[in-house]
Amino acid sequence: MESQQTLTIMSYNIRHGEGSDNVFDLDRIAEVIRASGADLIGLQEVDRYFSDRSQYEDTIAVLAEALGMHWCYAANVIEEPEPGREEHRQYGIAILSKYEIEDQQHLKLTSDKSEERGALYARVDADGTMLHFYCTHLGLEQEERLTQVQELLLASNHHKGQCCILTGDFNAHPDDPEIAKITTVFDNVFKDAPEAYTFPAGEANETIDYILINPQIQLKDKEVIHSLASDHYPIVAKVCLNA
Repeated sequence: MESQQTLTIMSYNIRHGEGSDNVFDLDRIAEVIRASGADLIGLQEVDRYFSDRSQYEDTIAVLAEALGMHWCYAANVIEEPEPGREEHRQYGIAILSKYEIEDQQHLKLTSDKSEERGALYARVDADGTMLHFYCTHLGLEQEERLTQVQELLLASNHHKGQCCILTGDFNAHPDDPEIAKITTVFDNVFKDAPEAYTFPAGEANETIDYILINPQIQLKDKEVIHSLASDHYPIVAKVCLNA
């Protein structure tokens, strides 16, 4: 008999912890995540020791400690320390997980000169079911994103027949060709909810944040959380893993 494992997934662009009120507050971000009940979270725009905009915090470590979760991180941007500081300034993507992270990998994506882009991969054992989980933040130009989507599809092809989830800020709308391309393989959990706007928080009129699931995963429920803790609304999906 096929076993099923249900869990809650989140994708959240946290704008380095700065809310729509332009106040940096990691406690607010942590509370949004905690209240959602999410088991696996893909985070974008995550600082580590970056600047005074995030109070030089190791943002992902602070959130993980507050939530009691495992984590991994990929810096898409690494810069020299500011004068008087030892830590290299980092900006990138992260994954928080209720489950121990058994493997992780930083996949560098083809990027233009404005900003390096990448995807962070984590493999977890979700109470007996292997799950492949990606978090990404794609580029600002459509041609760039089309290439990046193709690279994501090539990477995820290694997990064919196994449970796989992609999360992230794709900087693309649901009717854009890059979303059409990736949804030939993955299912957009908000495909039947055109009003599920995620940006900008407070007056959202764009959908650019996504949770994508492959055929081994069944969608149970979905929600846009209307929080002002960032300039993006977080999105969550309750899914069932078929093992």
